[in-house]
Amino acid sequence: MSEQSLARVPVSVPRAGYTRVSAQALTGTARAVAAEIFGVDPVLVRAFLRDDAGYLALTIHTPLPVGETSGGAGLPVLDRVRAWRGTIGEQFSNLTGSLVSQVDVRVTGIIAPDTDRRR
Repeated sequence: MSEQSLARVPVSVPRAGYTRVSAQALTGTARAVAAEIFGVDPVLVRAFLRDDAGYLALTIHTPLPVGETSGGAGLPVLDRVRAWRGTIGEQFSNLTGSLVSQVDVRVTGIIAPDTDRRR
């Protein structure tokens, strides 16, 4: 098709077909969202998805940066993680359109902020 013929097709016309998003793409999105929220390298984050009666349940395994420059400094670790679980679910839903029933987070270690070294 030429550019001229594409320019004449209205964008709002429904098209036959379907769109599928692979589990790998959803998992990668969950990893990226969690890494951004926790402030760690996405390589250090593992994400698992499972069906929960038509919704998605996310399980995130990540190290937690602890120190003066990490977000939520001064708050207990559990309080910080609890607060960020909802944010992970909201951002994941906004990006993918998937409905999230729950977000479980397992802290796998402690890292210094702004580094990728585990302690």
